Amino acid sequence: MEELNKELDDLVRFIINSYDYKKCLELKKQMDRNDDVKELIDIVKRLQKEYVKSNYDADVGKELDIVNEKLNNVPIYCVYNSCLSRVNNMIDYIKSSLNIYFDDLLNDKRN
Repeated sequence: MEELNKELDDLVRFIINSYDYKKCLELKKQMDRNDDVKELIDIVKRLQKEYVKSNYDADVGKELDIVNEKLNNVPIYCVYNSCLSRVNNMIDYIKSSLNIYFDDLLNDKRN
């Protein structure tokens, strides 16, 4: 079990030391200091909740789309989302690989 924990720690360390993960942290700090970006993010969160509560009212959806477009036109936010997507892809790849490995193992597909 100790060896398994070491291997898992190595995978986590790999992600944490990746350029994309470090860039996400850096950009997140920058966005937290940017009042305009923080305001747009807060508005999007509020509108998302309102959209769901309103049973997907078209007017709320249009307003949400407009604010999302403004937010997606902020360069720092776009770069952050791109890096975050790559980090999430790394995590998903590891998760998927483990699922396949255990599925094969449990179904006797490995020698």
